[in-house]
Amino acid sequence: MKKPGLIMFDYDGVIVDSFEIHAKCFILACRDNGYLGISTREELLNLYEGNVYNCLLERGLTVNLIDKILADYGIMQKEYLHQIQLFSGMKECLEELAVINKIYIITSNISEAAVQVLNSKGIKSFQEVLGADKEKSKIKKIKNLTGAYANMDAYFIGDTKGDIYEGKEAHVKTIGAAWGWHGKDRLTEAAPDYIANSPEDLVAFFHELACKS
Repeated sequence: MKKPGLIMFDYDGVIVDSFEIHAKCFILACRDNGYLGISTREELLNLYEGNVYNCLLERGLTVNLIDKILADYGIMQKEYLHQIQLFSGMKECLEELAVINKIYIITSNISEAAVQVLNSKGIKSFQEVLGADKEKSKIKKIKNLTGAYANMDAYFIGDTKGDIYEGKEAHVKTIGAAWGWHGKDRLTEAAPDYIANSPEDLVAFFHELACKS
């Protein structure tokens, strides 16, 4: 690939197959803190129509309650981190794209948890994980990175409608990961610039871009 780019990946649902563990821990954290508005898988998926933090605020939860739910979720998921698996082909995808591009991971999860899982899988091909503990808004995190790499074309890869909307608001090219939480049909509703059907498809997309540069 001739011209390096800034490629930003979401974590859950794009790099790791973590929905079952996420759902178990997040729904339990909500229940333990007295919030019963998210008790099913579909209700949880609906939360990712936008930024999770903002969606919870719109439902009337206080900042303190949201922070407590997220903190409890972070504690609960530690028990299951060893069970989280990469999507097939994702390790090779990251390694291939990192040869010339700058790779960052932008997530609503906890930075330390994501790093622990990635390290356990032998993945070192990223610059940094930017989790909710560093900044809750993916838009702000994307804009901070595009400011730091202003000379590079920037892409954000997500698996939910909320990811795509945030990428668009941050003025970067958006790529939907069809293998993730919202699936191809739901992602299409958010009109990403491209939808990748597999990690291999993602690599092919960036190689084609390189050939055109």
